[in-house]
Amino acid sequence: MAAAPSLKIIETTQISPPAGSVLETSIQLTFFDVFWLNSTPVERLFFYPYKDSSTHFTSSCLPALKSSLSLALQSFFPFSGKIRLTPETTDKYEIHYVDGDSISFMAAELGDHNELFGDGPRDVSKLKLLAPTLRRKNESDDSRPVLAIHVTVFPYQGVVIGITVHHSVCDGNGSVNFMRTWATICQASNSMTRAPATPILDRSIVPDNDGSLYTAMINTLFNPEDFDQLKPANEEVLYLATFTLKHEHIQFLKEKYLREAENRNMAVHCSTTVVVYAFVWIGYLKAKSTMLETKEAHCVFAVDHRKWFQPPIPENYFGNCIGLCFIQTNMEDLVGPTGFFEACQAMGKAFEGVKKVGINDAKDWMKTGLERVVYKPLTAAGSLKFRVYDVDFGWGKPAKVDIVSIAYSGAMAVAQSRDERGGVEIGLPFTQREMEVFKNYFDENLQNVSP
Repeated sequence: MAAAPSLKIIETTQISPPAGSVLETSIQLTFFDVFWLNSTPVERLFFYPYKDSSTHFTSSCLPALKSSLSLALQSFFPFSGKIRLTPETTDKYEIHYVDGDSISFMAAELGDHNELFGDGPRDVSKLKLLAPTLRRKNESDDSRPVLAIHVTVFPYQGVVIGITVHHSVCDGNGSVNFMRTWATICQASNSMTRAPATPILDRSIVPDNDGSLYTAMINTLFNPEDFDQLKPANEEVLYLATFTLKHEHIQFLKEKYLREAENRNMAVHCSTTVVVYAFVWIGYLKAKSTMLETKEAHCVFAVDHRKWFQPPIPENYFGNCIGLCFIQTNMEDLVGPTGFFEACQAMGKAFEGVKKVGINDAKDWMKTGLERVVYKPLTAAGSLKFRVYDVDFGWGKPAKVDIVSIAYSGAMAVAQSRDERGGVEIGLPFTQREMEVFKNYFDENLQNVSP
C-alpha cells in the first residue's frame, strides 16, 4: 500500500466566539444526547473547486474563513465549549462554555490528488488526512472537546473543509445547519443569501419528565470496543466510493416494488428512503459475502423524532433528537428472487412502526443495538433532508461531500444528489473486492433504466 501523502501545515490556531459575546453557560445533555457520549466522532469533508494558488488562498480566503467562523460560533457557542460531568454529580453530563473557550482550527496544503475529488474508490487513509482529529476526553476532569475544523487547499484544484463533531452535542441536522450559517456569514456580501434559522439551544423542550430515560441511557452506555467487530477483520485497504441513484432509478425501484405489491394484493409503505435503503441493503449483503451464511439480516437506522412530539420540536433545535429503528428479516428471503420486495417490506414496516412507538422503547435502544452488532447490520449516516450541497462559502456548491467516519462502522452515507432534484447519493466503505461486487450489482440492476 502506498504511503499516505503528507500535509504542509500553513497555520494552527484556536478560534473563539467574539470576546464577551457569550456568557458562561451550562447546557444539560438529554437522553438523546448522552446516548452518543462514547460514540466515534462524525467526520465530514466538504470538497470545493478552487483554481488559484495556495498563497492566494492564504491571503484572500483564509482570513474571511476564520473571522466568519468566529461569528458563527457566537450562535453555536456550545461547539466551543466542552462536555463535562456537572459539578457535584457522578452521572449528569453537560456542555459547559466560558468566555474564551475555543475550537481547534488548522489550515494546510496538499499536492495533486485528483482521485480524492472524484466519486470512484478513494483510499480512506488519504481522506482521513483531511479530517481533523478530535482530542479524546481529559482523564483528569473527564472533559471532552466537541468540534475541530481542518481546511486543506489543493493549489489550482480545490479546497476541502473537514469538520469533526462529537455526536453528543448535536445530530447531523445541527452540524450541517452550523456549516450553512458559517458559509452564509463568509459570503455575507451576497445580499441574496438568506441566513439559516438561529439555533434553539434550550434542551428542556425534549420531554423526559421523570429523568428515567436519561438514567436508562447513562446506565447502559456502550464502549467503543463494543463495535470493534464492525471493522474489517484483515489489513486490506479500505476505499470509499460514491454511487448515485438518479431520479429515474428511484422511480424504477418504486414501480418494481408497487408492481409486486399489487400482484400480492398488498398495501405497502413506498418511499424514496424505503426503496433506496432496500436496494443498497441487498448489494451490501452480496458484497459482504460471508454474511450470506447467517440466518438473519439486520439494519439499524437513526430516525429523527422532532415532528412526532406534541408539540413538534422545531427543525432548528440544536441537539440530538434521533432514535433507533431496528430492522430484521430472514437472510434466505433477501437472497431469493423476490429479495428486493422482502427488503422493502421489512424497511417500510419498521419505519411505520417507529412512528407509532415513538420513544416508548427508548430504554431498550442501547441494549438492542448492542445485541445487533454481532450481525454487522447495515447502518446509515447523513440524511436526504440535510441539504449538504447548500453549504456555499462563495466558491459555489460543494463538488462532493464525504462522511469519512463511516469507515469505522461500515455504514452508508446518505445525501441528496448534487446534480438533480430527486436523486440520492450513497457513500460506502469497502475493500477492493467488496467494491467490485457492489458495483457489479449496482450496474446490473440499474444500467437498463432509461432516462
